[in-house]
Amino acid sequence: MTTPPTDPWSAAAAEPPAGSTDALQPTTGTAEHPADIADQLQQVEPAEAAAALRALPLDTASEVLSELDIEVAQEITARFTSRELGALLDRLPHDEAADLAAELPAEQQREVLAQLAPGVSSQVAALLRYPEDSAGGIMSDRVLALPIDSTLDQALQAIRRRSEDDLAGSTYLYVVDGQRRLRGVVSLRNLLFRGADRRLGEVMSPEVHSVRVDADQEEVARLFSQYHYMAIPVVDAEGRLVGQVEASQAIGIIQEEATEDMQRMVGMSGEESVFTPWRRSVSRRVPWLSVNLLTAALAAMVIAVFEETLAQWTALAVFLPVIAGQSGNAGMQALTVTIRSLALGEIDRAAVRRFLKKEMAVGLLNGLTFGTAVGLAATLWKGSPVLGLVIFVAMQLNMVAAAAAGVLIPLGLKALGTDPALSSSIFLTTVTDVAGFFLFLGAASLFVLWFGHLY
Repeated sequence: MTTPPTDPWSAAAAEPPAGSTDALQPTTGTAEHPADIADQLQQVEPAEAAAALRALPLDTASEVLSELDIEVAQEITARFTSRELGALLDRLPHDEAADLAAELPAEQQREVLAQLAPGVSSQVAALLRYPEDSAGGIMSDRVLALPIDSTLDQALQAIRRRSEDDLAGSTYLYVVDGQRRLRGVVSLRNLLFRGADRRLGEVMSPEVHSVRVDADQEEVARLFSQYHYMAIPVVDAEGRLVGQVEASQAIGIIQEEATEDMQRMVGMSGEESVFTPWRRSVSRRVPWLSVNLLTAALAAMVIAVFEETLAQWTALAVFLPVIAGQSGNAGMQALTVTIRSLALGEIDRAAVRRFLKKEMAVGLLNGLTFGTAVGLAATLWKGSPVLGLVIFVAMQLNMVAAAAAGVLIPLGLKALGTDPALSSSIFLTTVTDVAGFFLFLGAASLFVLWFGHLY
C-alpha cells in the first residue's frame, strides 16, 4: 500500500483536476531564477505551463507564479484545484495572493481562502475588500510601525526580530499613536545615527504624505512621480495605518496607466496584453469598432453629397486621403499633448484658451507649409492653379480644425466626467475625416461655380 504524500503541494498535485495532463518536467532548461522560468512558461500553452508548474517544488512554484503576467497566471491557475491554489497562495505575499484570488469565482474564492493558514486567510480577505485599482487594492500589508513613545533602541530590536520577508520593501519606519493613527515617519538609515535612548516622537518627521485606501492608483502614481518616495503609507478613513505602496509597485502602476491611456485612445479596454486570450480581446474591441463604423459612415455620407463633383473631377479623389491623413496626424499630435497635460495637471481653466490658441496657430502654420507643397504638386500635375488653390485652402482650414478638435475633445470628455483618454482618437478621426472631406469637396464645388472648372 502506497503511503500518501505528506507535503500539501504533493498531496494536492496527486489529485489533479479532471481532464488535466500528467505533470510534465518544466521546459525551463537551465533557467534558475523564478523570473526566467516564468518567462519561458509564458511562451507555452496554459495546460503545459500548469503541468510544468506542478513539477516544481512548492516554494519555487509560488515564486514563479508571482513573476507571471496576471492574465497568464489566471489562465494557468484555472487548471488547478482549490487545494493546489491554496498551497500556492499560502506562500505568496498577501497582496499578490489577493490579486490572484480576486479573479476567482466567488465559490472557488471561498474554497481557496479556506485552504490558507488562518492568519494569511484573514489578511488576504481584508485586501480583497478594496477595488483592485485603488490604493488599498495595490498596497502591501507588510509595514514597519511602532508606537510614538518607543525608543530608537527598542525600534532596532523590533526590526531585528522581524523576518526577512517582513522587511522586504521596507525603507521607512512609521510612527503611530495608541489607535494606530499615523503620526510621522523615520527612515531606517536615521535610526542608526541617533541616540539609542531618544524616542521616535523626537526624531520623526511629522510631515507625511499618505493616501487613503480608497484613493485611485493614479493618485498614488502621481505622488511617487512628484516626491520620489521609496514607499507611501496607506491609511483608512480615521487615519489609521493599514499598509504601504512600495516604489516597485508604483513602477507597475505607471506602466499600467500609460498602457491603459494608449489603449483607450484607440477604443481598447486598457486591460489587454500580448497574453490576453483572443476571445477576450475580440469582445473588448468590438464595441468601439462598432462606434468607429458608425462614425465612418458619416464621412461616407459627406462624400456621397458631393458625388457629382467627384464624378466630374476625378482627380479630387486622389487628394482625399492626403487631406484626411495630414489633418488626422495634426489632430493626433494636439490630442496627445492635451491628454498628457491633463494627466499631469498642467492645464487649468485659465490656461485653456491660451493652449487652444497656441495649437490652432501651430495647425495654421503647418497647414500653410503642407498646403503650399501639395497645392504646388497638384498645379504641376494638372497644370491648373485652381486645383492647387482648392487644396491649399482645404489643407489650411482642416489643419486648424484638427488642432482645435485635438484640444477640445479631451477637454470636453473631462468636463463630462469621462476619462479624456477614452476613445478620443475615434472621435478625432470622425471630426478630421468629416471636416476634411466637407471642406475639400465643398471648396472644390465653390471654385467650379466661380471659375467654371478645376483643371
